[in-house]
Amino acid sequence: MVLETFLDELRALGDKERIAGDKRYHKSKREHLGLTAPKCDEWIRSRCKGLSDKELLEISKELWETDIFDLMIAATKILSLPRLKPSPAVWDLTLYFLTSIDGWALQDTLAIAARRCILANESLLDTLEEWTKDQDFWMRRAALVYTLPYAKAPHNPERMLTWAASYAKESEWFIQKAIGWWLRVLGEHNPERVTLFLQAHYKDLKGVAKREASRKLSPEWQNRILQIEKSHA
Repeated sequence: MVLETFLDELRALGDKERIAGDKRYHKSKREHLGLTAPKCDEWIRSRCKGLSDKELLEISKELWETDIFDLMIAATKILSLPRLKPSPAVWDLTLYFLTSIDGWALQDTLAIAARRCILANESLLDTLEEWTKDQDFWMRRAALVYTLPYAKAPHNPERMLTWAASYAKESEWFIQKAIGWWLRVLGEHNPERVTLFLQAHYKDLKGVAKREASRKLSPEWQNRILQIEKSHA
């Protein structure tokens, strides 16, 4: 009955005129409600106030299992609430959600919870390394997206750069975009390492990875990458 009440509330908050556009944008085959992010966030603040961790996890799981896109987004946002601290239970639910992810929006909104768990228990990186060999490219992408904190100082990026290197020849756009995204974040404080990575894998990487990796670098470093490009022409 609680889930039915929540579903009725969220349907009422949805905008039917947004549904078709949302489905096209996300290339989604799931049911959509046309729920905007601000309305979703407001509903979560109102409904989740004062709930225990156990209740939050239960609601998150129930919303996810509706297979309705907007409710699945709400589920990942509940799992990412700051007061829901990293724990084995949060990680287990994250893994459960990952088994049915088929798009960037669901994967990326789940990232906050995943990253917290990984940073709190770095032994989970061994699990992510297994994802790099998964047949599902969304799982391979998650290994990079969920380790973005390791692209920032003072973390050591080398393990993830090995994963990115193993993806360099992949043609999947979302994988190439993730490589570029990881390198772009790394380039904010270590442009030399980004340049070395591009130099080593330039011929294999697709344009989207190269552009994303270099687009926020200083003119000096962009010029060095231009020289790399010329050497492969």
